[in-house]
Amino acid sequence: MLFEDNVHLHVGYYENGYDLEGIFLKVYNKDIWCLFYNDETNDIRLPDKLAYPYINDFGNLIGIYNIRDEVLTMEYGNDLFKDFLKLLNMI
Repeated sequence: MLFEDNVHLHVGYYENGYDLEGIFLKVYNKDIWCLFYNDETNDIRLPDKLAYPYINDFGNLIGIYNIRDEVLTMEYGNDLFKDFLKLLNMI
């Protein structure tokens, strides 16, 4: 999978004492964004890490989203990240 060189978005969840971060990367020439979570840079580990493919330098691929806008907003990205964390009972 190829990603746009200069199109990405850092997202985070900082409520209730948490400090968790992820990164969205935009797939080259597509309206698709991939969300990555890196256990090595976060205090909370993925419950089933093997269920999510690992890509060097980015972490585990935890979500793929079809988003038509080329620029994903910070608010929407944070909401998607928070939804994932809640889904896995990580927060």
